[in-house]
Amino acid sequence: LTARTPTLAPARRLHAPCARVSSRRVRHEANCPGRRVRARHVAPRASIAVSIAARARTRARASIVDDSEASDARASDGDPWSVARVVGVPSERVTAVLDQALPVMGGMASQNVLNLADAAMVGRLGTASVAAVGLGSTMNFQCQAALQGVASGVQAMAARRMGEGRYDEVARPLNAALILVCLMGVPLAILAFVYADALVPLYTTDASVVANAVPYLRARVLAVPAVGMNFAFRGFWNAIQQPQVYMNTLIVMHTVNFTLSLILTFVGVPQLGVPPLGALGAGLGTSFSIWCGTAMYMYQGMKRATKLGFLQKRPTMADLRVLATQALPTSVTNLLYASGMMTLYSIVGRLGTTEVAAVNVLINLMLFLILPCMGMGLAAGALSGRALGRGDVEDAKQWPWDVAKITALLMSVVGFGLAMCPRVVLGVFLTDPHAVDIAVTPLRMTGLTVCGDAVSLTMQNALLGVGDAKRVALVSILSQWALFLPSAYLAVAVFDQNLTVVWTLYVAYRFIQGLVYANIWRGGAWAKIKLA
Repeated sequence: LTARTPTLAPARRLHAPCARVSSRRVRHEANCPGRRVRARHVAPRASIAVSIAARARTRARASIVDDSEASDARASDGDPWSVARVVGVPSERVTAVLDQALPVMGGMASQNVLNLADAAMVGRLGTASVAAVGLGSTMNFQCQAALQGVASGVQAMAARRMGEGRYDEVARPLNAALILVCLMGVPLAILAFVYADALVPLYTTDASVVANAVPYLRARVLAVPAVGMNFAFRGFWNAIQQPQVYMNTLIVMHTVNFTLSLILTFVGVPQLGVPPLGALGAGLGTSFSIWCGTAMYMYQGMKRATKLGFLQKRPTMADLRVLATQALPTSVTNLLYASGMMTLYSIVGRLGTTEVAAVNVLINLMLFLILPCMGMGLAAGALSGRALGRGDVEDAKQWPWDVAKITALLMSVVGFGLAMCPRVVLGVFLTDPHAVDIAVTPLRMTGLTVCGDAVSLTMQNALLGVGDAKRVALVSILSQWALFLPSAYLAVAVFDQNLTVVWTLYVAYRFIQGLVYANIWRGGAWAKIKLA
C-alpha cells in the first residue's frame, strides 16, 4: 500500500474517527456490514492513515452497537407512554405479539361486523326486525358452534409441528379439518334450513319477530359449511404466522357483505324482478360474502401452503382422531355457549320485545369488544404452541401473561370511550328511545369491564392453543349453565328484575371465569399435553 500511494491523487483529510461518523454513514454500515470504511487519505505517511482508518472502523462499529442498544432502551424505557413501558413487557416481545396478533385482532373484530352491519341496516326497519335479526344470528351461531372447534384443533397441531420443524406436515391437520367440516356442516345446514319455522317459535312468541327471523335464519344457514372451513383456515394461518392472509380476506368479505346486503335490503334488483327483501336480503348478502371468503382461502392455500402439505398430504386416521379430540370439547363448549345465549334471549323475552332488541345490540357490541381479545388469545396460543414445539416451556408459559397485559391496556382505551358515549353508539342500531334508555347502563358496564374480559379470553384461547381444550370446556360450561343462567332466570322470573340486573350477573360470571382460567394456566399442567 505504501508503494502504491505516490501514484494516487491527494485525498481529503480523514476526520477524527470517534463521533464524527454521520448517522447516515452509521446506518449504511449497519445495513452493509461487509463493507469497509475506505481510508482515502493518501499522504506520504500512508501507514499512519491505514492505522487511523482501522481505528475508525472499530469505533464506527462500536458506535453502531451503542446506537442500537440506545435505540432499544429508548423504545422500552425512554418513552413514558410506550406500550412496553406501561405494561412492563420487554419491547421485543411487544413487537412479536403485535406482529402476530394485530391482523388476528382486526379479523376477529371484523367478524362481528357481519352481524353489526345487518343490525344497523335492519334497525331502520323497526324494533321487531332488530329482534328478529338478533334471534336469527344467535340461532345461526348455534348451528355453526359445532364446527368452530376445528380452528383451535388445527392451530394447536400445526403450531406444534412448526416448532418441531416438520414443515411438510404442517397443513395436514387443515386437510383433515376440511373433511370433517364437510361431513358435519352440510347435513347440519340442511336440517336447520328445513326446520327453521319450527325452531324460531321456541324462543319467541311475537308473530312479527317470527315472520322476520325465519327467512333470515334460512339465508344465514346456507353458509354454515363455509363458516367451518373459514375457521379451519384461520387456525392454520395463525399457526404458520401469516395472519395477514386472514385479515385481508375478511376485508374483502366485509366489503362484499356491506354492498350486497345494502342493495338487497333496501333497493332490490329491479332488472331481475327482485324487490327489496328487508331482513332476508341482509342474510343473503352475509352468506354470499362468507362463501367468497372460503374461495379466497382455498386460492391462498394453494398459492402459499402447497409446500406445507396443503391438499398434498392425505390426513391419516391418527390426524383425524387427534383433531377430533381437540375439536370436540371446543365444539361442545361453543354449542352450549350459543344455546346459553338463546336461553338468555328467552329469559329476556319475559321482559318484552324492546328488551330483546336491546340485548341483541348489547351482545353484538360486546362481541365487537371481546373478539379482538380472542384474537390476542389465539396469538398467545400460537406463540406458546411454537415454544412448546421447541421444548421451551418457560417461554411458552410467559407468552399469555405478556399478551394479557397488552390486551387489557388496548381494550381499556376502547372500552372507556364506549362508556363515555353509549347513547351515540346505541343510536346507530336502535331507533326506539325506550330501547336506548334501557341499554345505556349495561353498555357502560361492558365498556368499563372489558379489560377483565381481555385477560379471561387471552387465557382461555391460550389454553386452547396448547391443546388443553377439555378443561376449558368444563369451566365454560359450568360457569354459564350452573352459575349465570340460573341466576338470570331467578332474577327475572322470581324477583322481577330488569335488564340491568341480568347484565350485571353476566359481567360477574365472566369475571369469575377469567380468574379460573388464569389459575389453570399458572398451574402449568397444559405443558404435559402431547399432540401427534
